[in-house]
Amino acid sequence: MATPRLPDTDYSPLLRTDFTDDEAWSGLLAEIGHDWLTVMADPAHEGLSVPELVALVPEDRSYPVLAVADDVTFSAAERTLLLVDVDEEPGRSFRAVPEAFSSAIGNLAIQNQSFEDYLGMVDDSGVYRLSDRHRQALAELRGFN
Repeated sequence: MATPRLPDTDYSPLLRTDFTDDEAWSGLLAEIGHDWLTVMADPAHEGLSVPELVALVPEDRSYPVLAVADDVTFSAAERTLLLVDVDEEPGRSFRAVPEAFSSAIGNLAIQNQSFEDYLGMVDDSGVYRLSDRHRQALAELRGFN
């Protein structure tokens, strides 16, 4: 049976593709929040690859990126999420630590930065992390200066 296409939502889907640890999933959602996201925990997405996920994206969607909580998210200490380009060059991807995830997904959603910009900011392991300057700016915005 074919996996149904993703709906066109106002916000990027956060797809859960690993269902081994419900407690870790709940903890991850609490850590990253739901800003700029439509959370989808559909067992039909379990184990799907990036090309399979990209194939589920509707042509006329309004979001530029998929966020994926996969087996790497739940097996590694940093719990990085996979961000997949579905706009400029579908299938390109990078990972973001939870601390940097909301900033990346929000900036991509409002086109303040491009996927290419983020690919240029990842570390040697392909993970996007907030710089000290970015952390300081966020703290000032939140009134924690």
